[in-house]
Amino acid sequence: KRQVWYPGWATDQAHGYGYPTFVFYPPLAYYAAEGFHLLGAGKVAAIKWTWALATVGAGLAMYAYGRQVLGRQRGLLAAILYMYVPYHLADIYVRAALAEYCAFVWMPLVLLAFHRLTEEVTARRVGLAGLAYGALWMTHNVTGLAFTSLLAAYVLFRLLVGPAQEGPDPHNAAPAQQDDGPNSRWRGIFIRTAAALGAGLLGLGMAAALLLPNLVERIYINQGQWVRASYDYALHFVYPFQFVSPFWGYGAAGPGPVDGMSFQLGAVPLILAMVTLVWAFSRPTRERALILFFGGATILLVFLMLPVSAPLWESLPIAALVQFPWRLLALTALALSVLAGMAVPRSTGRRIHSKTLVLSLVAVLGSYAYTLPQYTPVPDSAEGPQLTIEFEREYDDMVGMTAWTEELPPTSPMVPQYLAGQSLVTAEAVAPDATVEMIRAGGASDEVRVRSAEGTALRFYTYYFPGWRVYLDGERLPESALRPETVYGLLTVDVPPGEHRVLLRWGDTPLRMTGKLITLACLAVCLGLVV
Repeated sequence: KRQVWYPGWATDQAHGYGYPTFVFYPPLAYYAAEGFHLLGAGKVAAIKWTWALATVGAGLAMYAYGRQVLGRQRGLLAAILYMYVPYHLADIYVRAALAEYCAFVWMPLVLLAFHRLTEEVTARRVGLAGLAYGALWMTHNVTGLAFTSLLAAYVLFRLLVGPAQEGPDPHNAAPAQQDDGPNSRWRGIFIRTAAALGAGLLGLGMAAALLLPNLVERIYINQGQWVRASYDYALHFVYPFQFVSPFWGYGAAGPGPVDGMSFQLGAVPLILAMVTLVWAFSRPTRERALILFFGGATILLVFLMLPVSAPLWESLPIAALVQFPWRLLALTALALSVLAGMAVPRSTGRRIHSKTLVLSLVAVLGSYAYTLPQYTPVPDSAEGPQLTIEFEREYDDMVGMTAWTEELPPTSPMVPQYLAGQSLVTAEAVAPDATVEMIRAGGASDEVRVRSAEGTALRFYTYYFPGWRVYLDGERLPESALRPETVYGLLTVDVPPGEHRVLLRWGDTPLRMTGKLITLACLAVCLGLVV
């Protein structure tokens, strides 16, 4: 049984024709779930454990950032707010967006890593910043894309403000750098800028296995279906009243102001953020600058979700990849939680102050009603691939198509086999006198025995896509021998007369292999710097 360490082809999607999901979609959240599965948990339980890990991880990550930058009390309040902000809860209880939910863990860690790097440059801090940033991309690339602008602004802000002993914990605070005049200051800015850029490039390099195919091989899928129709960003702006509406639903987002899910910012974090802004000019200079940064970031993110910002989206073609402007609520949750956390006084004590405790409880109670999931019975098919088939039959707009697919497949010859729990027959012989015997059907390869008197075309029930390899009696056929046929673009090869074993196996294109090598190299560099 062949192990696939980095997934590419999702065999059971598109009614069993498969889809290159993990060529374009990051796998890190699913590695976590697979870890629980390998430890003995069922598939449903493994996903639930991943949700739980991501929930606790998000709170701890925000506390780590908040403790370093804001202080213990504020860090605790910011962490509670971050965990209970409505959009964070919508991601798990309404959208079930596992990868984006896991990205909530990495955003504060990326800010923390780059914050410390711009405070004092060391090899270890460069490596940690690269690891955190790369992990964000490999968890949810849409969040990575949107978050990069916020990160760049934060690094620039840090460079302009300069390093300081902002962390109240003397064990975490870096020593203030000696100022020997303008030349020394500009030299320090140059070094910290170069370190931040280097860490960013290492992070992007860690995600090269994902980013290179996204940049170059997108032409091989039907991109239009993911950025047009119901996925058109122009249909998914948020209306001002929705940011403050207490509505909570378990439906989907739709065009216009009538949506089945909530886009609220949350009353408690919003009120606390306003309190922080009102008191901003009575705070010390550096603290005031931090408040204004996160306040400005929150306001800008809210503006970009409003219909009035449509011209900005139209001027940036890459913005269509975000699909839904309301996805920026994830970044808004981060900025708003940090801002609201500063509503309590700074303190270096280890005891939780009564004000922090009360506000934390208020934050929990304010969102408690949203932590109750809509009851959904677990079907018997949840542990197997049948659930994927049932899902696509209900939501046909989620059936992916490649560039060679001319029509959306409504079904496939394998759907009845999936639903009946039968062993799959994944190929057919086109010649009337030819027969196909299944030897094995697997996640990354299918093998059949073909018998024909005069030869036949062998058609696999698999989308044609670069990377597939076909072996005839152990000898690999040239890529020119593989072709797409039918309106669904199914992979087809010619088989000569007689009896032959034909193996279809998923593999890498040179570009994908290059991306994986870059990923491994940058990962090794980051780990080496940390060590």
